[in-house]
Amino acid sequence: MSASPLVSVIMPAYNAGAFLRPAVESLFAQTHVNWELILIDDGSTDGSVEALADLDDPRIRRFRQKNSGKPAAMNRGLSLARGEFYALLDADDLSEPTRLERQASCLAANPEAAGFFCGHYLILEGRRLAPTFRAKSTTECARDIAAGRMPGHDPTAMYRMSMVREVRYSEDLAIGEGFDYIMRVGERFPLLVLGECLYGYRVHAQSLTKKNPSYRNRLIQEAFNRMYDRRGEARRAAPGLDRGSGGRLRDADNDMVSHFTTSVADQVLAGRRGGAVSTGLACWRLHPASAYYAKPLLYAMTPQVLMKVYRRVKEWRTEARLVRESAARRERAR
Repeated sequence: MSASPLVSVIMPAYNAGAFLRPAVESLFAQTHVNWELILIDDGSTDGSVEALADLDDPRIRRFRQKNSGKPAAMNRGLSLARGEFYALLDADDLSEPTRLERQASCLAANPEAAGFFCGHYLILEGRRLAPTFRAKSTTECARDIAAGRMPGHDPTAMYRMSMVREVRYSEDLAIGEGFDYIMRVGERFPLLVLGECLYGYRVHAQSLTKKNPSYRNRLIQEAFNRMYDRRGEARRAAPGLDRGSGGRLRDADNDMVSHFTTSVADQVLAGRRGGAVSTGLACWRLHPASAYYAKPLLYAMTPQVLMKVYRRVKEWRTEARLVRESAARRERAR
């Protein structure tokens, strides 16, 4: 492995509008300069990709295809990637300046790992909110995978090409392709999470998942069904798709409350009480008439020791459920 490995950044772009240029320019600010951007124009009609013509940098490789969806664009990018590692960057998101350097260094230092996630914050109406930054070991990530949870947010990942080269995105999953991909990688290889917030995830009304939450939920359920079938488990409702707390508001916001709650917990455990309260208030202001959106603010008031107990209890419950499911699978196999 080279001292400064080439990182292939794959960016599918479909009508990303004014968000595309900041996303690309966030790569120019990287402290790790040995990167290539594989920009897949997935049949855009808004002129956003053409507007980048003035960015004359040999590290930018542009390709155009008819509109085929993000998974197909990702697969084309993977077939073109030349790097030792590859990272994702959505066309409306941002990478913090040290993102590529830190994740590439972590992969180089942990040769057993196929991928490294990092923490992320939300970009909502131009504001940067709710940072997450919890580190996770390979054991914790394996527990997440076994429980059907992504260890980190899917676009924050950087992967080792020598391990995942043959793994491809499911092109019939226009939504949920990231979850499906991470589960299949994580079932085969160790994963890690870097405890730093290095990625900005933009939330806006134009995103497919916000425009059609029922369509999103159907495809998420399909991704879970494939995981259940692959593992020989009984199919059941995907976590978070029940009609419990939050209801339609939760669906419309892609359950941002869960992200805010995670951010509050990370900040409380790090001794950042002021940041935790600010995060809780920002969530509540999204829908002040809904008690569900006040949940992170209540968590922000939780003493640090109780937050540690709460997280540990959640881990115990997950471990107990995994034991029960394993026993059930063995029983069905008899």
